[in-house]
Amino acid sequence: MEAFATYTDLETRLNRVFTAPERTWVTALLADASTYLRDDVLGGQQIFPQSTSEFTAYPVGGWIDLPQHPVVDVLSVTRNGLNVAFTRRDDAVKINGDDAAVVTFTYGFATAPEMLKRWACVLVSQALIPLELKLGMTVGGLSSVALDDFKVSFASGAEQTGMELSQRNIDALRSMYGSSAFVTESR
Repeated sequence: MEAFATYTDLETRLNRVFTAPERTWVTALLADASTYLRDDVLGGQQIFPQSTSEFTAYPVGGWIDLPQHPVVDVLSVTRNGLNVAFTRRDDAVKINGDDAAVVTFTYGFATAPEMLKRWACVLVSQALIPLELKLGMTVGGLSSVALDDFKVSFASGAEQTGMELSQRNIDALRSMYGSSAFVTESR
């Protein structure tokens, strides 16, 4: 899956130019950061790059909720190979009948959202110093580096290891790009 950011995005943010071997390495780290954002933060939503998929489902009350978003276009809805009339509303389609239908739809952004590009860069940049010092990815949050009599100090480990966002940032990204369910009571 394509990363939200490129090494040139990170070079711009860090005011640094990476060598050719570093570019390969940073590209892999940005892919890791993007996977973390997609899978762990956004709950598996593949919001970039744009993709077309088929989804088979049984309508509930005539509605089929599509599993990925944002939905850009619904190309077709079929049953037994025949086109079915449908109405689209946001990330769902309404059809008649209760039998399974196949929905072919396009979802995702054509370009990575700036917020996700920025967070991928933040995750990689916070991992760069420990990695460049060959200390590994899970050594705890770096708190300071001293140059005379070389010294590296780390804050608490546990949740502050490797590539990770704070819970507040995770919640904000989930509300913007993740999926959620709402339950209402009917009388």
